[in-house]
Amino acid sequence: MAPSSPPIPPTMKAWTFSKAGPHRKVLTLTPNLPTPAAPTGNQVLIKIAYSGLNPADTKVMNIIPTFLRKSVSIPGMDFSGTIIGAGPSAPENLKVGTKVFGALPRKAPFAGYGTLCEYICISTTGLAIASVPENVSMEEAAGMAIAGIVTFLICKYGGINEGNGYRVLVNGASGGCGSMFVQGVLAMGAKEVVGTCSAPNVEMVKSLGASRVIDYRANAPVQKFLAKEYGTRPFDVVVDTVGAQKIYTHSPAFLKESGVFVNIGGYTDGTAWTLWHWFINYFWPSWLGGTPRKYVMFSGSPDQESMEKLVKYVGEGKMTTVVEKVYEMDQLLEAFDLLNTKRVRGKLVVKVGGD
Repeated sequence: MAPSSPPIPPTMKAWTFSKAGPHRKVLTLTPNLPTPAAPTGNQVLIKIAYSGLNPADTKVMNIIPTFLRKSVSIPGMDFSGTIIGAGPSAPENLKVGTKVFGALPRKAPFAGYGTLCEYICISTTGLAIASVPENVSMEEAAGMAIAGIVTFLICKYGGINEGNGYRVLVNGASGGCGSMFVQGVLAMGAKEVVGTCSAPNVEMVKSLGASRVIDYRANAPVQKFLAKEYGTRPFDVVVDTVGAQKIYTHSPAFLKESGVFVNIGGYTDGTAWTLWHWFINYFWPSWLGGTPRKYVMFSGSPDQESMEKLVKYVGEGKMTTVVEKVYEMDQLLEAFDLLNTKRVRGKLVVKVGGD
């Protein structure tokens, strides 16, 4: 006999915003937002346990105009929780009582729904979702989906296949995506992974399997250090999670001619400069002074294929989430303050309803 859905209150607690701007100016902790209606069709109703934070959470609040999204919006994309209701055509594996984790589709910020709320009712179409592996806590699961999916999208766009034996450099290896990618690319058979980060995070990155970790401050400018150390044995792939243009422009000194440079980090000097760098890195020909290395920058949507790879490797104990800190629901503003410093070690997670 299937478990029955527990009663839910008519209202819920949620973080909301109704205009674009910095998180401290636009976010409000709303105590009585209407709880979602019962699921229909292929929808599932999830009681959120934890929500993992991502840099994109604050970016969308700043750059998406009000007229392009719902008037009252909820931030957050990563989650873990328990299914407490399912529509008649919901997938059979998403039953009431199942503990799940996942990432909302890319359209979520425009539609106004997010995971920093107690309950969410969502269509399973385009939703990356899976049961929480037995060897993973709900806290860890909440910060796992987006970083894990991005890991396998990097491999896809960077041409990294299972058992390839590639040598890979990860710039910014201690952050949420960087720490997950180090584990994921090793699980797929990379021969060597070298990471860069600040001194306090060196041992953590080594513990994830990196063969060498470079303190970018002690070896500044790091692009010259890389050229000196790896000029005679260049990498097959360079992954930049930070958005360091000088790493790319100097990459011919430490990246193979046939290699690929993959950037997933927004440049620190703003959205306009990010778009400018993307344009010149893609289209400026080498005979006019452009960098003669293939450049890839993507904005991929969460997909179930990558999610299944993530579950496989997590279940085998080859990947996990590094959680720097778990915040209470009413501490979200402080959590976003730290997130925006770009000095986070792994992931930040917000306790919404708990286990």
